Amino acid sequence: MFCLDHRQQDPTVQGLRSHIESDVELLELFAQAFSEIPEEFLGASSHAGPAHIRDYKTLIDAIDQVIRTVPAWTSVVEKQCVIACPMNEVLIWFMNTRTGSEILARQDINAHFHAILETWGQYLTSPASAQAIHPGKGGWVSAGALSELLEVVANAHNTTFRPTRFEQAFLCDPALPNYGFRSWDDFFTRRFRPGVRPVASPADDRVLTNPCESQPHALVHQVPATAPFSLKGTVYALQEMLGDTPETQRQTARLFAGGTVFQAWLSAFSYHRWHAPCTGTVVSVRQLRGTYFAADPARGFEHRDPATGRSCPDRQAPDLSLTMISSMATRTAVLLQADNPALGTVGFLAIGMADVSSCVATVREGERVVKGQEIGSFHYGGSSFCLLFEPGVKLRFEAFVGEALDQAPGYEGRCVAVNSRLAEV
Repeated sequence: MFCLDHRQQDPTVQGLRSHIESDVELLELFAQAFSEIPEEFLGASSHAGPAHIRDYKTLIDAIDQVIRTVPAWTSVVEKQCVIACPMNEVLIWFMNTRTGSEILARQDINAHFHAILETWGQYLTSPASAQAIHPGKGGWVSAGALSELLEVVANAHNTTFRPTRFEQAFLCDPALPNYGFRSWDDFFTRRFRPGVRPVASPADDRVLTNPCESQPHALVHQVPATAPFSLKGTVYALQEMLGDTPETQRQTARLFAGGTVFQAWLSAFSYHRWHAPCTGTVVSVRQLRGTYFAADPARGFEHRDPATGRSCPDRQAPDLSLTMISSMATRTAVLLQADNPALGTVGFLAIGMADVSSCVATVREGERVVKGQEIGSFHYGGSSFCLLFEPGVKLRFEAFVGEALDQAPGYEGRCVAVNSRLAEV
């Protein structure tokens, strides 16, 4: 990572530390969480991870260090870590404990993380952060980085595009300093060149396109408006996903009760902008504050290898908690009234998964959008999204999506190109 000089902790980090130290119960919970990390994951072993982080003070110091840095490129092939997500990496074992999950789901803790991540996000949008975009070791335009970034572009389903140079795929200029990117965030939210991801069947309103360059995760039918929910959540619950509350009299979940949810996730190496899956009118844009690093403890150290009985935590947490965080994580909901009456209202739910986790819509209520039009973006970190469909909407998903996910969630495989054919009504 590329680090700024510093002498004392950032005020937002100091705020989190003071909050912990002013609450005896919280101090005890942090101690309990660290005690739940098996010793084998804290010592010299084959398990890659933050073995040195064994108490809240060390954790706080590591968080402070992260927000003063720009993530360096790390090979997805060579490294066994949460690729390019250093904050997530600092918290990874803590996230995998039951008590840690409970702490990371608390509103007071997430209020402090919001302030911390806002500060880091400001640095990552500054010109100083562009220092990570260079061709040397750890640089995002080094030979190794460009090779893996281009491989992600070329290997997506529904594309024949095979770029041999980064500038063939993305808007940039290798002759300029930092390839012309103004900041690390500018690089992370890089745009495809026109024509790289053409919109499938632009004149056919029966065809829905993939809103993000993403790996399918789940396809679930007859989703309830409400459902029993806990940190061991395994089902979708529309009311929680959409932030409906009695206090605000929101009724959004009723639109989709009994309908369909499609969820997918994005690699940190992927294109991170959202595009409209259909043509229509924006009827609502809702930003929902939530968690940043909560994960399902049932997928953490409590999960055991059936053959050996040893702990098998989610090394890429919260990858195995996508269903749960759809109702908890910081997210943005965009609802579109489709021109095609057979589609009705279509919901797009952007979900932050790791690190800065910012979900920024660039459309507003009442705006008309066309299929394939950019409607927002994720800013630095792991990301996921859900598409929501009303009951009675009959969709035929592409074979490589529907056949794989109709039975059970998936976590591996090739991503689907943004703007390519996803389903037909």
